[in-house]
Amino acid sequence: MSRDPCRLLRLDLHVHSDRSDGKFPVEEVLRRAGLAKIDVLAIADHDLAPELPAGIVEVEGHAVRLLAAAEVSGVHDGKELHLLVYFRGQPPAEATTFLQGRCQARAERFDRAAERLGLTDSADADALAGTRSLTRHHLAQALTRAGKVARQSDAWRHLGRDVVPLIEFTYLDAIRLARSWGALTSWAHPALADANLYLDAFVKAGLQGVEASRPGLDRPTRNGLRRLAKKHDILVTGGSDWHGWWPGNLGDFRFDDEHARRFIEHLDA
Repeated sequence: MSRDPCRLLRLDLHVHSDRSDGKFPVEEVLRRAGLAKIDVLAIADHDLAPELPAGIVEVEGHAVRLLAAAEVSGVHDGKELHLLVYFRGQPPAEATTFLQGRCQARAERFDRAAERLGLTDSADADALAGTRSLTRHHLAQALTRAGKVARQSDAWRHLGRDVVPLIEFTYLDAIRLARSWGALTSWAHPALADANLYLDAFVKAGLQGVEASRPGLDRPTRNGLRRLAKKHDILVTGGSDWHGWWPGNLGDFRFDDEHARRFIEHLDA
């Protein structure tokens, strides 16, 4: 499969499948990436080891480089933050085991929250086995199905910390652990105020990038995050955080500038 050498590589380093809170199976996500002519794709489901092997896949007449990735949750200063973890090849066994345990903890949290909400739903076998990740999105769906809210968007006010407590794992430990796996790390969708407060500590712990290229990001936030990345000499990464539930197609977002090239260089170093 040939590619125009003058065309910039198109990357999307943050999408989701139905193995966590996305709409479509991983194979369909990959198919849509091929149709959209995405060159490098990372399916980064929540606290979940990747299902498909990393490598080049020819799909819908296009060669897609699929990265093994995960979006790991951790807590810092009372806030749940997310870490994008990009493996250089297949994840090591210790990473897969750790992520399996995190998904099992999510299944237990789902069951406790469902009971508090008066729902009859419970974690399925895949979630209990640690091969599927249950999130607040699944609780919102359950509330809607049960008729406790008129619309799924109304469910979120019922999902406070008294019902769904924070993940019991620190963000700093998430960074250190991912680095011990040999993975490349980036802070997913950081708020600029949080980045100003915490980035120095995160970089000292081993953080290697910030997701400062994403849809709908206002110019002051984008420029502020990129200035911080330059100050700390870390990567800028880009991802759509596409789930498939909302309007817009996979491929509408483009991450294809010098920061995309630098990410690939570091990943392959």
